[in-house]
Amino acid sequence: MKRFLTLLLATCCLFLGLTALTATANSLKVGVLANNPPYTIQNNSGFDLALSQQLAAKVKVIPKKSNSQLITALKKGRVDLIICDVSLLSKQMSHSQSFLHPANVLFTRHDSKTKSILKLNQKKVGYLKNNPHHALLTTLATKPQGFATDSALLTALNTGKIKAAILTDYQYNQLLAANPQLVTAQDETDQKQVGQVLTKISDPKLTSQSLVVASFKKPRLQKKINHKLKQLQDNGTLSKLSMKYFHQDWTYQ
Repeated sequence: MKRFLTLLLATCCLFLGLTALTATANSLKVGVLANNPPYTIQNNSGFDLALSQQLAAKVKVIPKKSNSQLITALKKGRVDLIICDVSLLSKQMSHSQSFLHPANVLFTRHDSKTKSILKLNQKKVGYLKNNPHHALLTTLATKPQGFATDSALLTALNTGKIKAAILTDYQYNQLLAANPQLVTAQDETDQKQVGQVLTKISDPKLTSQSLVVASFKKPRLQKKINHKLKQLQDNGTLSKLSMKYFHQDWTYQ
């Protein structure tokens, strides 16, 4: 009887262990930034969601409203992984090698006298709060100023509250597509129209983003994810996803 009970207990433990393992494998939770095109498009599609589906057989994508919420969710174990820019992570977090490098665009008005990074030294430069640009702007010796929307960012630029602004390449092109007056003045003799046209500020110090998949105190999971990302890189899946959502292959730095 004792031997039977021991065998029964061992069988139950094995069953429960397998069940737990299956449950974990079937519910890989990936945190992403919500409503952040083209990474997340109304939380139903986008690069981050498509990539998440490639990482495991079954994935639960959990959108967060801000990068700080994303980091908190990872630290508290509410998600297993997050997809984000490496600049957002602390030293305690593990992450993959960067696999996507979307360009950043620093820009100002055509009539601005501040058209170089050197002249932006200790000047206010605007960025979107949910973009990972604060660290970069600090490195460039500017004074980062966060804004909730691109319209608020543009208003600040037009009213002189900031000397320049930074967006991702995708966001910048979307802004121009929605506001053709920022590309070319309809009346070239109208100085007001000419002045508001946007112009890029180029500099080698203006680095690209570095997208990674990160975890917290889960070395075995991180190792598996790193291996999977290498496979996706080698078989061209990452390049295809980049072309689909960014219309450019940003897998190359």
